[in-house]
Amino acid sequence: MSRVIDLTARIEEGMANHPSHGRSPLFLPGTRMNHDEAEDTWRGKGVEDLSLVNGFVFIAEHNGTHIDAPYHLHRDGKTIDELALEECHGPGVWLDVSEVGSRGLIGPELLDLAVEEADVDIRPGDALLLSTGWDAHLPGDEETYLGEHPGLSADGARWLREREVSLVGIDCGNVDVAGEVSMPAHRVLLRDGAPEEYTLIVENLRNIDTVPAHRFTFSAVPLPLSGATASPVRAFAVVED
Repeated sequence: MSRVIDLTARIEEGMANHPSHGRSPLFLPGTRMNHDEAEDTWRGKGVEDLSLVNGFVFIAEHNGTHIDAPYHLHRDGKTIDELALEECHGPGVWLDVSEVGSRGLIGPELLDLAVEEADVDIRPGDALLLSTGWDAHLPGDEETYLGEHPGLSADGARWLREREVSLVGIDCGNVDVAGEVSMPAHRVLLRDGAPEEYTLIVENLRNIDTVPAHRFTFSAVPLPLSGATASPVRAFAVVED
């Protein structure tokens, strides 16, 4: 029997979001239709007890739990709508790298140790999720979550590329270390080898360490937003009990 484990940040106004991507989302419920207007529309037309509501949501491409497209870092890279579904759904592995600490670098040595402790092998095409434990700072300490988080070093990102990982996910607001403006991990994963070769990035994951097995099926499928650099996703793990 399979079980689904949600790994997604709840999307709500005021949620933690990397400052370079702006403050969103903004919910505007009832802006197209609301229950009172709907009841007035059908009243007297033989329809009883019927109403509806709909509205707008304005949201950044990189808001909440989201997946980066290669175009985010390379002008000739794929946009989010050009990704195949198979690139965002398939075998997954998670590693515990929570010892890394504030603004720590996740490099090859730590990744090798985490693989050994998890007793898993990393296979070509795997989605590799890094559990830093940094999501525990939310919702109470957004400043630490966004401003002090660890991330992959350039060598750590190359370690992933060498193993032909298809996707890397992390429970931080950025796969690079907080404050690292040169974005070395992003560059290795999305720019080096692009447009033909790349490793997708999923950021702002939640509760990775609640997945009971280190190998599972992972899904983080984006919306097919035309020409977009990223898309919010509903990320989840499927495990067999």
